[in-house]
Amino acid sequence: MMTMRTTVAFTLGALVAAVTVSERADAQASNYPSMQVPTASTRDYTAAVSSGAGTTALFQWREGWAPRRHWQLDAGLIDRKGSDNLSLFVGAGIGQELANASGDQPLDLLFTAGAGAAFGGGSTVVRLPVGVSIGHTFDLEQGVALTPFVHPRASLDVASGKGGDSGSRSEVSLNFDLGVNLQVNRQFAVRAAAAFTGSELAGAQDSFAIGFNWTPAPLVRR
Repeated sequence: MMTMRTTVAFTLGALVAAVTVSERADAQASNYPSMQVPTASTRDYTAAVSSGAGTTALFQWREGWAPRRHWQLDAGLIDRKGSDNLSLFVGAGIGQELANASGDQPLDLLFTAGAGAAFGGGSTVVRLPVGVSIGHTFDLEQGVALTPFVHPRASLDVASGKGGDSGSRSEVSLNFDLGVNLQVNRQFAVRAAAAFTGSELAGAQDSFAIGFNWTPAPLVRR
């Protein structure tokens, strides 16, 4: 079992590494980290801020609708550096547990699929990602838990307007998140992740986000 001191050191190390990466690259408006841990949610809300070439405010709502499965809604605003216009992004997706950690294997796996679009500055970018979130939860002292995770995914990306060479452009990209979730108690967690993109569409770049995850006590499903 990991000690609290080891946990804090691990978490700070992950955050410093992710911030260092994000400082070397500008953040693309709609290329924010998925913030998706490798287990299905019964009900939770995440509010996060992503930094880079501008500031992105992100809100996520996950809701369980079948055993080991949830749907998800994303929405937010992007304030790009050098632009007077705010951009809006919206998205939706699903998550389905494929495997849970056990004595035979140590990993949780969650299949994910979704669709999202960002609008603003005379251009539109649409992304259709499919992937798997992979990680493991370490139970620590006093009910605290730490979940490092990676979320690789393939995405069909389409840009129109200023983002395309001839009005529109599309490509298939490979992307992944590297993140950590620090569960403080049953209702509250701190979540951070860096998103690394293989897309060259619409100037896509790496990004970093940190946020707070909350499940209100009256809404917790047992």
